Amino acid sequence: CGEKIGYTTAMFPAYVENPTNCRFEGQDNDENIILLLRAHPITNLPWIIFAIILFFIPFLIPRIISSLGLPFQLPSTIITPLIIIDYLLVVAIIFEGYLNWYFNVNIITNKRLVDIDFHSILFKNVDLAPFSSIQEASGSVVGIFGMIFHYGDVFIQTAGARVSIDFHSVPNPTTVADKIMDLSGGKGGTS
Repeated sequence: CGEKIGYTTAMFPAYVENPTNCRFEGQDNDENIILLLRAHPITNLPWIIFAIILFFIPFLIPRIISSLGLPFQLPSTIITPLIIIDYLLVVAIIFEGYLNWYFNVNIITNKRLVDIDFHSILFKNVDLAPFSSIQEASGSVVGIFGMIFHYGDVFIQTAGARVSIDFHSVPNPTTVADKIMDLSGGKGGTS
């Protein structure tokens, strides 16, 4: 998607109203995307911090060992492959973390809700709910980071034994839940 926010194009958007140049698999010709949601970017912090720590381990371990006065020394024939493995692991963590964040998408269109859960390169799950089946939507903000950065979960309850749809760690969850209820024509509230 080439989402435009105001006058600038956002590289990593998490909350985009009326995105342009954006389509999804199975989208009808007369269906328009009203809201595109991803998890708040701050939720990427754990894997980013882990990748940074892993990146610096080859520099830190020799210093820690020498500061403790231990006579431990690995041969260079072992050190080089360990460093290569470490950096390949860093690349894999960054790649997997980014793909997981970027492709886990929640879409609100003028006809339905679409929840695309990307589990791995080989598996994705798509849940759809037409607005006619939506009974209630509620948003919740939990935790210190959720309160500071204003993100949380949106829970959508559908009629009957249909699949329930949850949007996890999205920005402005109560606004999103309110927008869903407005579009579905429901009289339920958000909490």
